Amino acid sequence: MTARLPDGYGLVTRRGVQGFAWSGALDWLEATLAREGTLEAWAGHGESVELAGGRGVTRVRHAPVPGPDGRARWACRHYRRGGRVASLLGDRYVAVGTKRPLRELFASVAARARGLRTPAVVAGAVYRAGLVYRADLVTEEVPDAPSLADWLRTPPDRPPDEDLLLRAGRAVGALERARVVHADASAGNILMARDGPAWIVDLDRAAVLTPHGRVSLRMRARLERSIRKLCAAHGLEVTTPAWRALRAGYEDGA
Repeated sequence: MTARLPDGYGLVTRRGVQGFAWSGALDWLEATLAREGTLEAWAGHGESVELAGGRGVTRVRHAPVPGPDGRARWACRHYRRGGRVASLLGDRYVAVGTKRPLRELFASVAARARGLRTPAVVAGAVYRAGLVYRADLVTEEVPDAPSLADWLRTPPDRPPDEDLLLRAGRAVGALERARVVHADASAGNILMARDGPAWIVDLDRAAVLTPHGRVSLRMRARLERSIRKLCAAHGLEVTTPAWRALRAGYEDGA
């Protein structure tokens, strides 16, 4: 991790491990890596929550120290590959360029500075093994906020309502206006409480454009594709008013 960290974050280095943390969590990170070896091992003592798309689990524990937003619990995600390379590399990444946790930290800090709702990053760590590495990221948890994918799966006998899709559309519209291009703006990466605005997660491959950078409509297409796929899997049909609500949300700056 040679890049300069955002303000408020510091570096922790151990043999074979490079980590970073919010300034108030640096001592915790150093002690945790010394005791547990990895952040995933530390998180293994907490609750497990399945991630959408078969990408493993995220584990949640009570915050041992205050994080950037002071939330009560933290969520730890172990990075795992998706797509065709998953069967070959699994949770390993080639150790070139900026590592996944650091990329997500930079994108998260920039997105939050532009007013986007995304959980604050607390800490991250990279475990190097020759030409590859594994990695973990800890963020503050957004409480009582299942993903849109979870909402579409529960209950399985009712199509998504208009308010749900309106708020999802607003989240993608907010990404566009902030000039933050999410690499996978799917239903699994939008968290939504029963009421209130949505949150965006998984920014490790996001592109933060200049204030005048042009944003395509790819994120809208990705979200709609994921909604269709999830609803088809459960024999549901999105109503015309619900599609209209989603697309109205893209343009709604609320």
